[in-house]
Amino acid sequence: METSEIKKKLHDYIEFVAEEKLKAIYIVLESDIESVYNHQNDPRFVAETESRTKKPEAGTEKENTWQEAKAKAMKRIVEG
Repeated sequence: METSEIKKKLHDYIEFVAEEKLKAIYIVLESDIESVYNHQNDPRFVAETESRTKKPEAGTEKENTWQEAKAKAMKRIVEG
């Protein structure tokens, strides 16, 4: 079975599994999840976050309000 198929099956299962099973799965994987990827230790993530923060401050990119962001998201959902 391909990795992409495994990920899809797991994702689909997690979406609909009972709460107690979901918690059990998380407990089993929690330490691995936390140790595998920590955003604050990822130089690419930190650089991207800093870059995105500086753009509106520098006036090179418009910052959206929550209402604007929500409206754009809803439009994309409706339009597909």
